[in-house]
Amino acid sequence: MSNIQRIMEERVFEIDKIAKFDPEKPQKNYFYETDKTVGAVWCLEPGQEVYLHSHSNVDDMWVCMEGTGTYFPDLENEIQISKGMVILAKPNQIHGMRNTGKDRFLFVGFAAGSLPMDITRY
Repeated sequence: MSNIQRIMEERVFEIDKIAKFDPEKPQKNYFYETDKTVGAVWCLEPGQEVYLHSHSNVDDMWVCMEGTGTYFPDLENEIQISKGMVILAKPNQIHGMRNTGKDRFLFVGFAAGSLPMDITRY
């Protein structure tokens, strides 16, 4: 294997090839993980959601790539989000997402900190 092929396999990722949707439940498609960072492509059909939760040991960043949805930054508020928006949840900050659009919703998530990340559901 050439050096450029190895770089492509280890450091260049194609979202369209990673993304997998399921009509029954949201999909979290991991594409990268180390002891400090994890990356995943989230795929939500209309009406599907990522439950409200928090992590005490990582920053969680979501980059909206396709569709529209509602972001829950806490237990009381909602923010309408769409393609091109970036969302950050610092340690212990509640976050969740729902596809409130008519089309598929796709966002890329990155968590950085002390892995494995813990999770508290709300």
